[in-house]
Amino acid sequence: MTTILLAYVPSATSEAAFAFAVKEAERRHASLLVLASERAPDPRKARGVTDKRPLQERLEETGLGFELRTVPRRDDPADDILDAVEHDDVALVVLGIRKRTPIGKILLGSTSQRVAIESPVPVVLVKPEGFVAPARF
Repeated sequence: MTTILLAYVPSATSEAAFAFAVKEAERRHASLLVLASERAPDPRKARGVTDKRPLQERLEETGLGFELRTVPRRDDPADDILDAVEHDDVALVVLGIRKRTPIGKILLGSTSQRVAIESPVPVVLVKPEGFVAPARF
């Protein structure tokens, strides 16, 4: 069976990616592999999943086959995503993207950019509704 990988961190971008991944899995008769980042010990860092039960329940409601896997929060989550693509026979990766300034992209890097470049399978980058790209100078 075809597998679609969804990288998930509680956010508007991940919610948009979740909706897209579910529709795409239904269309392809595929299963979902959801990699959910755990909350980082440092509260100043990005959010993560503290209780996976609500996400588990939402996935069960889809009626799709799925695997929900939590992964430790790292500086570069692209490693976990690319690892899963390689070892779990993933056919498509779905990631939510957020707006970033050009300086932010240079200084902080970009998980979605790295996954899109290095993934051996297609990658879909999903924007949340109301997404407005930062101004360019």
